[in-house]
Amino acid sequence: MKRFAPILVLALVGCATSGEYLYFPELADRVLAGDEQSLRQVLALAADTSPGEQLEELAELSSRFVRISPADFLQAQATSSTCFGVSFMGPKYVDNPSATAQERKLRIEALESVNDPELLPAKERCLNDLAGT
Repeated sequence: MKRFAPILVLALVGCATSGEYLYFPELADRVLAGDEQSLRQVLALAADTSPGEQLEELAELSSRFVRISPADFLQAQATSSTCFGVSFMGPKYVDNPSATAQERKLRIEALESVNDPELLPAKERCLNDLAGT
């Protein structure tokens, strides 16, 4: 029975996350599971998506990946001139400055934990975005 426990956990996680995302539920499941290729798909979709709810959902998915895998997040952002999603907070943080400040702090700590010199430009760009500069 132990062999099936991870599958059950993944199934439960999938059910919980799919309901949160209207436009990209399957992609959300993969992003939230830490799949770097799915983050790259989010970034590619964002480049071609007009402003609105779909773009906001993509920004939220990107923002959630910061703490899941900060090095992979920076690697995916390395060739961009921006840091898509890093400072997007999403609906859970609306009208909750305390939660927003805590999440911003956790994202900064996650990004600061990355020590790869090749990712330094992306790291600085993303940290500046989080700092509001």
